[in-house]
Amino acid sequence: MSKRQITLKFTIMKKIMILVVVFATTFGFSQKREHKSETQKTMMQERQNLSAEQKAELSTKKLALLLDLTEAQQKSVYQVQLEMVKDREIKISDRKATTDKKDFYNHANTHLDNQMAHQEKMKAILSEKQYDLWKENMGKKNREKAEKSKKGKQ
Repeated sequence: MSKRQITLKFTIMKKIMILVVVFATTFGFSQKREHKSETQKTMMQERQNLSAEQKAELSTKKLALLLDLTEAQQKSVYQVQLEMVKDREIKISDRKATTDKKDFYNHANTHLDNQMAHQEKMKAILSEKQYDLWKENMGKKNREKAEKSKKGKQ
């Protein structure tokens, strides 16, 4: 065999190996995503089975870790979170019963009013630094939810 033929075979083998690696990697990542989404679905179902008090306690503890809340702040935040969780559960059950466009507008308007009220309550409880950190964290969560929603629709 000539040197040129050996080089040509080597080049072809290299390209084949690259294709094999690309396909294997793509296949591997696609399998992991499916598993992760199943895990997330399971976790969401388990979270739905929690009581309002348990949900409020978990979210309060997350905020306590994030914002380094004092004991008094934790108690106040817990009450705000508990009220928010109970309102959310009532609204979810009401929303399932109605599908009218006017009801949708009223629901969206009420939801935004509740968000503003929740924000004011948190502002009253938290220090300025904690409030800024909380707002920043909430913005990240909202962006992540929007990205997940876009991926789900595609």
